[in-house]
Amino acid sequence: MKKAARPLAYAALLSMVLTAPVQAEEVKTGDLVVTQPWSRATPGGAKVAGGYLTIENKGSTPDRLVSGSTNVAKNIEIHEMAMNDGVMTMRPIDGGLVIEPGKTVKLAPGGTHLMLMELNNPIKQGDAVAVTLKFEKAGEVKVLFDVQGVGAQGPSASNGSGGAITAWSAPVTEQPDESFFTHIHAEKAMANVTVSPGCAGPVVITIQLETTDELPLIAKTVSVTLANLQAGVEARTSQAERGRDDQWRVTMSTPVPGRWMLGLGIVISDSDKISVEAPILIK
Repeated sequence: MKKAARPLAYAALLSMVLTAPVQAEEVKTGDLVVTQPWSRATPGGAKVAGGYLTIENKGSTPDRLVSGSTNVAKNIEIHEMAMNDGVMTMRPIDGGLVIEPGKTVKLAPGGTHLMLMELNNPIKQGDAVAVTLKFEKAGEVKVLFDVQGVGAQGPSASNGSGGAITAWSAPVTEQPDESFFTHIHAEKAMANVTVSPGCAGPVVITIQLETTDELPLIAKTVSVTLANLQAGVEARTSQAERGRDDQWRVTMSTPVPGRWMLGLGIVISDSDKISVEAPILIK
């Protein structure tokens, strides 16, 4: 092959690896065996995705999943679902996820899972998402996450059939992101909210609603309230509009920088209404 053709051939090969469907099989690192890594496709404009897998510790000492990274998202967090004053909430796990010797830990929807935060682009069914997992003792290992459909409850039947998966790495590309993202959770719903741009002036607020099992949540109406009482800006409420991608959007104004309070009024039915709020930072 001529030298001039090699970069083009490599780029074509890398593109095939990134987009072609794969069988996500087991990956071994130290005493750990990682199987069935998978994720769900995300609607256009979504900024977060879940990551699920099974980790078995075949050693005699505990290990710990401390972090993860991927080129398709800004960062990865390890989250758990927990009851707080009778309300199911989702929160990051401080210090990482422990895998005891001789035990198997399953990360799945509605339980402990990975959160791919601030996606660069939506991920589509059939894609393979490369993720680097970092363990306290076993070190770093690269795995490919099979992307299933939006409402999938588990990996495809062909996953986890054995055999080693070929690890690879792709060039890291930095993409500027001026948006502010927050995850709001309540007893019956979770909302992924993106405020773009995250600076004073007109902003577009995008809302992706999910159930506590991380499935799409269909609402009748969604209202958005913004207030900054410290800066003398009283609460203002606007109705969001639902787009074709099942996301809600509204354009509002944040005239001054600082800490704002954002509230959501989610109407699922005439008898089922949810109100949640969270602070957002406007630069």
